[in-house]
Amino acid sequence: MILSNTSHFDAPDRCSVELSVACVRHLSGSLRMKEKLWTKDFWAITIVSFIIFFVFYVLLTLLPIYIVDRLHASADKAGLLVTCFLAAAIVIRPFAGQWVGKYSNKKILVLSSLAFLVITALYPVCHSIESLLFIRVLHGITFGVITTVKGTISARLIPASRCGEGISFFSLAMGLAMVVGPWIGLNMARWDAFTAAFWLCSAVAALGIVFSLIVTVPPVIRHADGSKPNLGFAAMFDRAALPFALVTFFMTFSYAGVSAFLALYARELDLMAAASNFLLCYAIFLMICRTFTGNICDKKGPKYVVFPCLLAFTIGLVALGYTNGSIIMIISGGLIGIGYGSVTPVFQTQIISSVEPHKIGVANSLFFNAMDAGMAIGAFIMGMMVESVGYRMIYVAGAVLVVLAGALYAVQMKKRGVMPLVSTSELH
Repeated sequence: MILSNTSHFDAPDRCSVELSVACVRHLSGSLRMKEKLWTKDFWAITIVSFIIFFVFYVLLTLLPIYIVDRLHASADKAGLLVTCFLAAAIVIRPFAGQWVGKYSNKKILVLSSLAFLVITALYPVCHSIESLLFIRVLHGITFGVITTVKGTISARLIPASRCGEGISFFSLAMGLAMVVGPWIGLNMARWDAFTAAFWLCSAVAALGIVFSLIVTVPPVIRHADGSKPNLGFAAMFDRAALPFALVTFFMTFSYAGVSAFLALYARELDLMAAASNFLLCYAIFLMICRTFTGNICDKKGPKYVVFPCLLAFTIGLVALGYTNGSIIMIISGGLIGIGYGSVTPVFQTQIISSVEPHKIGVANSLFFNAMDAGMAIGAFIMGMMVESVGYRMIYVAGAVLVVLAGALYAVQMKKRGVMPLVSTSELH
């Protein structure tokens, strides 16, 4: 139900989450007076992030029920809708990462917001599964572009000395959308208000254009010689960011079992009410932790956030796998909210910080692609595993994968030593 669709992406903003951003070294930032974070522009881009993910989560919850009840399609087509959407986003993001490094970010933000609105408004006129799949591909393309550019802009707006804190707060927009969106989508589906839900999403998407126009975007960062970065296939990736992207992929792969199968698992255990409270507990602990984990990351370093979060995520998955009552299931929701929900913005920050300033867009696209790929592949593989090992063991397997992700992260941190978190605002 609602939980079977809370994915991605929790973000992040789905980590929304983002640190390849404008930053000077953490040490130099700490020597200055505390810089202002909540500017007009930061508020506006954060609201844009909430709007995009709100629409995403409403549709993610609503569409599976819509295609079964209204289009009389089989349930397996629901997975195809998600696959088409994510595949389109994954394909376009490497290109979008280059575009935001070369062209006006404000124009890309406004145009992608406009395209997002137009495509959202087409859902009420889709009366066949084929047309809906086509719309999902187009929507995935606009989603891939807008998530890349908004993450890059937010990173450039965050002061150097408050990088981790700023990204944690920015990603809260995605966390809030992850709670509100599925709740609204599920209830409107229960009321058979599909058309009203589509128009609600369109109205909210229209607000995204308004806030996109409000944002004053820092100029595109250039090379040291003043030139803009070149476009080309080789420029779509950055080797320095790949290890952290791989860790992000493993984490999201593990979380896919929660997002895709929790409702079915809860129904099997006759714990549907507890499953709803799982989401509430997840959201509460996620939001509480994100208010201070970014500050800890800035002051002490990312490892002081990452390793405790990985431990909480691991324990939460094991507890979920072996739950035999409502209390354990709800507690596992809190632990997973602390673990997975709090650590993704840190990984986004480190991916962004690992690249040169002019490749922030590339880093952001890599981060979101790692999350999308982890979610899509994880749900597919765990779906096959359920048939042979059952729901409990997919959560245990996910916990093992989190441990492996932690080991990979530890190796990378040992290789890199102290990793400064930088902000492009210092480089303008």
